Amino acid sequence: MPDRMWSLADFRFDEAIEAAEVYLDNGTELKRMARDEAIAFAHERGASLVASCPPSDEAVPSCVVAKVSLPLRWERAPLDEPVIDERLWFEAPCGRDVLVGNGHTFAGRMAAWCPHENVGYNVSRAEMRAMSDEARYFAAGFLAGSEPRYPAGVDGETDEADMDAWRAALARFRRTGSWYGRWGTCQVCGCVLLPDTAGDRCHQHLVVD
Repeated sequence: MPDRMWSLADFRFDEAIEAAEVYLDNGTELKRMARDEAIAFAHERGASLVASCPPSDEAVPSCVVAKVSLPLRWERAPLDEPVIDERLWFEAPCGRDVLVGNGHTFAGRMAAWCPHENVGYNVSRAEMRAMSDEARYFAAGFLAGSEPRYPAGVDGETDEADMDAWRAALARFRRTGSWYGRWGTCQVCGCVLLPDTAGDRCHQHLVVD
């Protein structure tokens, strides 16, 4: 699993794949061939040649044949509403607060909710006083695990669409524990799938019309 979600700006297909040769997964085998030959193979099937991963030092990229719609866009998936589980309480300066998730700031910082001030904030394990068993196990699991970081360009900036897609992908990741980490597109509408899924349909097209 990559440590950061890719940016849509890293998606490469057809002539944007900067390699003379590619490995093409044609559904039965992984075959090495000229990039232009692989593009022609994809176009004959009404699709495009899509690189499975962003550009890297790998001399011969792996590619698949997939539908691509323009302009490129992320798959749209629903965001989860924040859930307050009162069993995850811990003692804070203002009373009992509740752990609610990942703060996505510094490593080890957890998101917390203060019901007295009706405000959210980030907290470290060392800042938590007495706590429930559930909160203790939550903190232990949180510190033992990790989630991919948000996508960012070489200048450190993050595109708003990438950030929205990252949040939606993490929402599903928390439910499934799966992060596929490969480029894919919906074979119905052609949108770029969120990187947590290994499927070939976006959220809107999971059910065949």
